[in-house]
Amino acid sequence: MKIKGKAYWTKVRKPEEWQGQPIGFSVQVQMPEENLQRMKKYFTDKCINDVFAEKNCVGEITLPLKILADGKETVKVKTKHFYIDKATGKQIPKHIPVYNEYGELIPDDVAIGNGSDVEVACNVKYFYEGQKKWGVRLYLQSMMVTNLVKYATDGSEEFEFKKRPANEDSTDEPHADEVDF
Repeated sequence: MKIKGKAYWTKVRKPEEWQGQPIGFSVQVQMPEENLQRMKKYFTDKCINDVFAEKNCVGEITLPLKILADGKETVKVKTKHFYIDKATGKQIPKHIPVYNEYGELIPDDVAIGNGSDVEVACNVKYFYEGQKKWGVRLYLQSMMVTNLVKYATDGSEEFEFKKRPANEDSTDEPHADEVDF
């Protein structure tokens, strides 16, 4: 399954932590409203009429939805940050591949900022833990970034930088109007 939208709180380079302990990789995707409603309806219908048709599903479906500070709904896709090697029983760290639109891997030192346009590949797992707790979990496999908003912690994302024309000389000598005082 693939989900398209804007990425928020992307933790695919370093695992998300809770109380100082790593809990896994995750990304929240804000989908267009019509797609989000279509997804909710699809999973609800599939659970009630197909996957859990023999079971009693009371109440609403549990979906991996989170609310952002601005009130917008996002879909949270996550996975563990390790897997267990069956031969040795040891924990092996996972790596989430992140591609650009040309299929090239984005270097690990490039952090994906809020608002980046992404497509997230994920596996769907249905769960039924009782008639009042049933639904869907989405497990992160890989991600493609089609429009990167670089993550910055120094406040530089607040500036609207201009791009120099390709034919303009770039010299080490500052122009008179580029000197800061």
